This record gives sequence, structure tokens and C-alpha cells, in this order.
Amino acid sequence: MFPFTYTFEREIIKDKTSDEVIYTVRDLLREKKVQNILYGPGFVSFNEGFPKARSNNDYLSLIDEGAFTYNEKTKILTYKVKLWKLHLVALLFLIITMIYFEGFFGKLLPVFGLLINHLFSYFGSQGLIEEIVHKLNYLS
Repeated sequence: MFPFTYTFEREIIKDKTSDEVIYTVRDLLREKKVQNILYGPGFVSFNEGFPKARSNNDYLSLIDEGAFTYNEKTKILTYKVKLWKLHLVALLFLIITMIYFEGFFGKLLPVFGLLINHLFSYFGSQGLIEEIVHKLNYLS
């Protein structure tokens, strides 16, 4: 239930150069107010740092580190994201809740919280790459 790294791959159906894809990814991350963006030939990565330095209130501020890579030959955009801090907080919540609450509530709430955390992380990350691919394939 706790994968700390998700990898998503999507195909770009239009003929796009590596620079066009990378600049589009970079611009979309800037629109979402991500501050720590590093980009170069074929990749864009971002690291949101410690909680006090988080750039926004978007779900992207919960990501520890994310990287987009584009293979121009296969036209595949790959998004690899690490969420270990978010899952660590959820695990601490589970442990604290199981210690201080007994009975049905003490067992149901932590499991429900971990499930919501996992689903939020997975579908939020998948939604980001879908938004980028949609912009690349249909809007530009």
C-alpha cells in the first residue's frame, strides 16, 4: 500500500521536439507556482524542499521530488515522483491514532486515512501528467 515512488508514462501523439515538451512541462509547473524547477535537454525536475519552503497550497506542494523525462524517439513522456515524506506523515498519523484511540474508531480512522492519502497521491500525480499530455496533444 505504500509505494514511495510512482512512475507514469504517456505517449505524445503529435510531433514535438524535446525542447517543446520540456518547455511546456516547465511552463505548466510555473503556472502551478512550483518554485524549485530545474530543466535541461530532455528533462524537467522539481523539488519542493522542506514544509516551510513550500511554494503553494496545491497538491504539488506535498511532493518531495518529481522528474519528467521525454524520449523523442519513442515519443514517451515519463513522470517519476517521490512521495516518501507524505507517506511518512500518514504512517505517523496511523501510529499515533492507534496508540491513543481504542476500539472500532481507533482502527478504522487510520486505515481510512492511509487509503485516502494513497489515492490522493496516486490520482493527483496521474492527473498532472494527463494535464500536460492533453496540453501537448490537443491544445498546442
